[in-house]
Amino acid sequence: MKKRLESMNLFQRLLLYFALVMILPLIIVASIIYMQSSNLLEKQTEDYLGQVVTNVNFQTDRFVKNYELVTLPIVSNPNVKHFLDLEENNVYVKEHIRYQYYENIWTMMDNIVIQKPEINRMYILGDNKRQIWLRDKGGSFSEENYNNLKKITPESGKIIIHPSDQNGRITLTIARKIRGMKSFFPNGILGIEINASELGELWKEANLGNEGFFMIADPNGKVIYHPEAKFIGKTLNQVGKEEISKLKQGTFFDKWNNESTFFHFLTSEYTGWKLIAAVPKSQLFAPISGVRLTAIISAVMVIIIAFVLSVNSIRQVVKPIQLLERTMKTVEKGEWKKVPTLPRNDEISSLLRSYNRMVDRLSTLVDQVYKAELSNQQVKIELQERELEKQKVEIQALQSQINPHFLYNTLETMNGYGIINGIEEISKMAGALAGMFRYSVRNLEMVTLADEIEHVKGYLVIHELRIRKPINLILDIDPLLFDAPMVKLSLQPLVENAIQHGYRKAVNEIIITIRTKIIGSCLHVCVIDNGRGIQNDRLNEIREFIKADRKNKPELRSDLGIGVTNVNRRIQLLFGNQYGLDLSSRVNEGTTVSIILPYQNAQSDKNQPA
Repeated sequence: MKKRLESMNLFQRLLLYFALVMILPLIIVASIIYMQSSNLLEKQTEDYLGQVVTNVNFQTDRFVKNYELVTLPIVSNPNVKHFLDLEENNVYVKEHIRYQYYENIWTMMDNIVIQKPEINRMYILGDNKRQIWLRDKGGSFSEENYNNLKKITPESGKIIIHPSDQNGRITLTIARKIRGMKSFFPNGILGIEINASELGELWKEANLGNEGFFMIADPNGKVIYHPEAKFIGKTLNQVGKEEISKLKQGTFFDKWNNESTFFHFLTSEYTGWKLIAAVPKSQLFAPISGVRLTAIISAVMVIIIAFVLSVNSIRQVVKPIQLLERTMKTVEKGEWKKVPTLPRNDEISSLLRSYNRMVDRLSTLVDQVYKAELSNQQVKIELQERELEKQKVEIQALQSQINPHFLYNTLETMNGYGIINGIEEISKMAGALAGMFRYSVRNLEMVTLADEIEHVKGYLVIHELRIRKPINLILDIDPLLFDAPMVKLSLQPLVENAIQHGYRKAVNEIIITIRTKIIGSCLHVCVIDNGRGIQNDRLNEIREFIKADRKNKPELRSDLGIGVTNVNRRIQLLFGNQYGLDLSSRVNEGTTVSIILPYQNAQSDKNQPA
């Protein structure tokens, strides 16, 4: 979730926050209102059903009491008591006496039926198998029916109402026990049967909706009356039985006919019945459904309006920032671009104005820095030009140190030979000297390797005549490298240094080998002698001197010769400190001095096809 939030842009994030701020409070307020409305509606329904059930209970108790009062003359009538005391098979009882009892009792019953037209039939049944039926000529005594009525009617003579299903029609049997003159124990039953719809007339004033209903249950939760015959005799669920057994009046939710139903019950003080009013939960909360639908529609409209306003507000904040972001990316590319300001006086407008001022200031500073840098570069170029000029003068000075020194020695030798012998070797020496002198005064810094070799050969001609000892020059050079560029006067000082410092008297022949090799992009020109070599301490001293920075170079003993140091310095001045001379030596075996130069033809050689 955190990564997803971090991947959102500013517009999306602000829109999400606005949505949360709008929707969450709306949901919370709507939930609170809905719950309070539900509780209030449930309370109102409970109060309403309580009033209805109380009224129905009053009507039902009055209905039962009325039938108790109506039937009381029959229960206390002596003719009824004597009728119940008649023995079943007493032949001595005169027939006219039985008929007289029957006639009197029938007349009383008929008067009651006239008062109560809802009565379907009325009868008296006795233990002596005597019976009187009214409005049911086909009525006959049923031992099972009689025993069932005796079982459910109380001994106190209180009236009971017992529902039954007769040919698909619900009938209410109003019954009470009666006793004769001879015993305190009841020995008969008075029964009145009416349609259940008559009892429903008592509740027609109550409005329970299309799906609401009333029912009567005994204290054990068994249904003794219901508008639909299929539910008579059924028992409430465990929740309902527990509720009506604990309380005389209350409410509860339970399943009825596979539907969640709200029940309100009241216990009749007169009959002990549980009068129950039931309303399905869907009907109970139908008004809430309308409120909920209205609330949802209103909430959706509010959210849409708030969303449109939020998007507009967020764009007013985000759009200038996005424009500022794009402009800053343009500035990153080196284009000094300003953003248009807004005709507002808020933080965003202040930010844009500050950015424009910053761009103005930065552009001014960059121009100043650029001009200063150009000035610095010009100064650096002038300094470099001066340094190059200085280096050229230094190179020329170094070269001029070599020529007079060698020329002085050569002329001295020529003078000695000319005085003593007057022979033609002097002419050779003079010719060689003239060639060397012409080569040295050429105004060139770079020559070819072949030019340097010829210069060395002229030097050796003169030197052999001086030391009167043969010098064998061995050239181990790739013919393709004769045209390789070389620093002028770089080989001859090394050969001279090898003869002067490496010569051993015990050696009959001086051998100088010039060898070339290419290592990487560098040309190595090696001068190898067979002299006495250099001690390790002295060799390390020379190497440190060669590698040291010019400003911090230590002083080197003069026995090394100015030729080697001059050659190394000229090479570094021309090509850089990574080039120059490298020395290796073994005592009594010889010394190798390598000239390391950039090989300019190395890249072109690599590009040639094999």
